[in-house]
Amino acid sequence: MSTSLPETYPDPAYEQAHLDTYERKPRHPIKPVFPPGVREADFAEAIQEFIAVVGKDAVFVNEGLSDYIDPYDINEAQDGKRKVPSAAVCPQSTDQLKEVLKVANKYAIPLWTFSRGKNLGYGGPAPRVNGSVALDLHRMNKIIEVSDEFHYAVVEPGVTFIDLYNYCVEHKKKVWPSTASLGWGSVLGNTVDRGMGFGANFAHHQAMAGIEVMLADGDIVRTGQFGISNSPSAFLSKFTYGPSVEGLFLQSNLGVVTKMSIWLTPQPQAFMSCTFSMPAFNDIEVMVDSFGELRRNGTINNVVWFTSLIETLCISGRREDYWKGEGPVPDWRLEELRVETGFGHWYARWGLYGPKRVVQAQFDEIKDVMAKRAPTGEISGTLYANDDGVDAAAVPPEHGSMFVGVPQLWSLPLINWPIPKDRVGKAAHGDYAPVIPSSGKLILEWMKVSKPICEANGVELMADFFMHERHVVLMNMFTWDQTDPKQKENVNKLYYGLYEEAKKRGYGMYRAHVNHMDLIANLNDFNGHAYNRFVEKIKDALDPNGILAPGKQGIWPNRFRHLRETQEQT
Repeated sequence: MSTSLPETYPDPAYEQAHLDTYERKPRHPIKPVFPPGVREADFAEAIQEFIAVVGKDAVFVNEGLSDYIDPYDINEAQDGKRKVPSAAVCPQSTDQLKEVLKVANKYAIPLWTFSRGKNLGYGGPAPRVNGSVALDLHRMNKIIEVSDEFHYAVVEPGVTFIDLYNYCVEHKKKVWPSTASLGWGSVLGNTVDRGMGFGANFAHHQAMAGIEVMLADGDIVRTGQFGISNSPSAFLSKFTYGPSVEGLFLQSNLGVVTKMSIWLTPQPQAFMSCTFSMPAFNDIEVMVDSFGELRRNGTINNVVWFTSLIETLCISGRREDYWKGEGPVPDWRLEELRVETGFGHWYARWGLYGPKRVVQAQFDEIKDVMAKRAPTGEISGTLYANDDGVDAAAVPPEHGSMFVGVPQLWSLPLINWPIPKDRVGKAAHGDYAPVIPSSGKLILEWMKVSKPICEANGVELMADFFMHERHVVLMNMFTWDQTDPKQKENVNKLYYGLYEEAKKRGYGMYRAHVNHMDLIANLNDFNGHAYNRFVEKIKDALDPNGILAPGKQGIWPNRFRHLRETQEQT
């Protein structure tokens, strides 16, 4: 077994970004822990059996686990509260994975499954249950197929957004994959956690067709038409004969997804990069109502991404570059910065894709609507067209990037916002991400409610959101210095302050940090938490030993149900 770090990215820039995230100082030693209820001698035997399956260079312990903790853990200096695994095992194939599950069942060892572990801000690769073995699938990284005819890809868990993009470029595929904000994440992992991109097919889980899943006992199931051995529609249709089950494996601990098909965008004849901005805080109301209508009537048929002035500033600098005083940047200074930079207080960004005449007609309609509904706003549209298809790489980053499926690491500097340049800090970020109706009144209300909570705890209202047809997924981002105890205390108060306001309004969450999964699951309160009871009945039937990610999304197997926490603040 190894105490050295695994190399996870072939691209040097991505590998360096990974190391810069996980190997920052000050580092706190990873103290040995054991899986709950497992004797030390049994654990030692299990490690040797894992090694026999995957090899000694693919099993990690002790300091080799520094890639398997949350690099932004608010409790990193507190033994017992810090989320740490007991070991990590990295299978390279479904055959190896099946044997790993057999060992875990034999010794009743809980596993914490992930593809790339880049769900940062929500715990990354850190387990819900301390002492779980990290089941790292990054070595299962085959791109099985990319279809030019029907515009889909079939991938294993370890395939990243940059891997898929590079494959399509190298093989001259006439498709644009969707990408998340950071290209180092897993396509499959992001999708099954209901992640989002920025262009067409942005709602990744809604672009998923047939998937392959390994259950806790090693049995393999395929969903939809993929369940028919010779089906030509395996990756073209979501439909099946009988109940659809693929949704059971989204944000789930019911199985391990080993293959997934995902639909891609045909390389378009034309792409238009579009923005709309408005100068005032309250302008968000008319923007949401106007763009919401355009989303629902089909004029804009993909995501509209809303960002704020603060987020724009975060990407290009740090707080001290814009404000020399104490605490968050005050409103009067933000207004000065808006005037100085020419930025809007709110930005909406979206892409239009398709035949040139259709794209131009869509933009003309949007322009007319916004001129009437929001005359103080500014709209822009930059068109790129080619009869043979637009080359995504030829679109300048300020217009293309994620919107044309080109992966980036562009947003990483954002977390450095609160760190003064004259001292060494350790930047971290998190967010509270409620699901809110696409109503201007309700979005403005949330901004007005969350802003004083943020500022009372030393951070600005750093909000962006992804507009679907009828709802938005809103990200209340916050950044802090992990070396500052006061900032860590404030972040905790901030999270719970936002939680209480969301709970009053019936707003559920898009995702939850491993530290808060039970808290957010408790919001499913109808009929005495019937949803949670239903899923846990399935969990106990499929995974009687409770080995797969106990506690994920607040779903607990019978064996570990005593570990459920209320997590409410008292």
